[in-house]
Formats: sequence, structure tokens, C-alpha cells
Amino acid sequence: MKYTLTLAFLLALQCGFCSNQKNEKKNNPTKALIDSNNSLLWQISGNGLKQSSYLFGTIHIIPEEDYFLGKNVQKKMKQSSLLVMELDLSNVNIAAISELSVLDSGKTIQSYMSDSDFATLQAFMFDTLGIDQQVFNLFYSRLNPFFLEQLIFLNHVGPEKESYEINLKSIAENNKIPQSGLETMEEQLQFLKDVPIEIQLKNILNTIRNYSSETATLDTLVDAYKKQDLTYLNKAFEAEEDTSWKENLLDKRNKNWIPKIKDFITKQACFIAVGAGHLGGENGLIALLRKEGYTVEPLPIN
Repeated sequence: MKYTLTLAFLLALQCGFCSNQKNEKKNNPTKALIDSNNSLLWQISGNGLKQSSYLFGTIHIIPEEDYFLGKNVQKKMKQSSLLVMELDLSNVNIAAISELSVLDSGKTIQSYMSDSDFATLQAFMFDTLGIDQQVFNLFYSRLNPFFLEQLIFLNHVGPEKESYEINLKSIAENNKIPQSGLETMEEQLQFLKDVPIEIQLKNILNTIRNYSSETATLDTLVDAYKKQDLTYLNKAFEAEEDTSWKENLLDKRNKNWIPKIKDFITKQACFIAVGAGHLGGENGLIALLRKEGYTVEPLPIN
């Protein structure tokens, strides 16, 4: 299951679903699992730093009913001098993102599929998702398979959605906290282009043919996020049959981010918010920062 929505693509398609001011009032319905070293919020200190910075794991899109933002998360955010996310959302060209999300040279997904596989895709989009054929032909069929698969999962999330990144951006703006990013949208989307289209097609067909079990897995991942269970989330990524997804979307990007994070936290107190899948594991940001000599400790989110 490849529910690894990129922040760039989320921005292109989901801004209209997300609210701004109400979200600071929401609280985490669960307690932090500090005793098991699992948390969504981590403090970075030591190694010559003059001030601590904070690392927070997000989920780019989540059903509104499952959204929470702990009081301690908000406190550390407001105490920081810079909000750092995967992308600087204050400087994003949405039109350019949308352009990068479509197939090259005006092709459609039918150009890359057998007749039987394309018929399977069409039947799923029309019958299961209720997509109009004309809308499918004009829009959905022109998307890279990865992005089309993300839209399938977004449909399962439902109409009422929340985005941690957009809400954190709002908090930063309300408190006059500057923002920056760890990569550009072009860099983020390039990692997807490195995944062969044959693999993307294989995965979207697997999602369609196993829709019930795939969406059940997504629900389990959301539940693990609510429990702050980084161990489970990391195991879910490790269990992916095709390792190129994890290598391109997590491991390579984590290693690219470390020098940038070091530069940011040396200069000022930062609140760094990235997808929770980037935190755990031997190639996760927590382990990589510890290898660089920093003390990285879990904090309660409330």
C-alpha cells in the first residue's frame, strides 16, 4: 500500500479542504507513549547547540475527526524562531506542481496499460468511486499513476479532511514566525520520477484489486499515528514489497535533509515538521541526527 502522499501534491489538490483558525483548540485524544520511546514530538539538543530545536511527525492529510494537535506541540512551535517543513508553503507555485503531476507529452495512462488493465481501472473509477467518464478522460487519465493512486486514497479519507502542514503554517503566520523548507517542490517530485512507471502501474492495479484490504491498512496507519506508534509505522514501510518506494521517498530524502537541518538548528531554535514516516528506523531522522552527535529525546505532546 503506497499511501505516501507528497506535500507538494497535497497543496495542489487539497488547500480548499483545510481550515485555518480552529485547529489550535483541538487536543490529542491519546497519551504520549514516552515509556516506549515513541512520540510524535522530539527535542534536539547538545552537540554545541545554543538552543534546543524540535522535530514533529505529521501525517499530510487525515480525516477531520482523527486530527489532533497537542498543547505542548503548539507551545514548542510558538517558542521557536523558524518553522521548517518539507516545503516552504509560503512560497509554492501550485500551477507548476499540477503541471509536474501529469504524464509527459499529453499522454494518458491508457498509453502505458494493456486493454484489460485499463478496463479494470475505468470500471473501478466509474463504479466504485463514481467518477464521471468525461472528468476521468479530461483529468484523472492524464495523471502519473502515483498521483492517481493518491486520489483514490484521498477519496477513502472522506470529504472532511485536515492537514497538519497547512494548520502549522497558519499558526506560524498568526505568530509572525518565519518559514522555510527542506526541499523545493521540484526536488520532492523528482524523487517520484525516479520510480519507474511500470512499478507505479503495478501498485495502482494492486490497490484497485485489493481496495478493501488496502484502505483497511490505511485506517490502521492512521490509528498507529494517533497512538504515536513510530515503531509500527516504520515496520509498515519496511514491509513494503518494493523497496524503491522507501528508498526514494524516505531514505534518500532523509539523508539529503540532515545537512540542511544541521544548518538551521545551529543558527536558531527551529520547529521541524515532516511526515512521521521520516522519523523512525535506522535511516530515519532521529537515528541520523543521533549519529551526528545530537541528543534527540521524545517529549509528551500534551
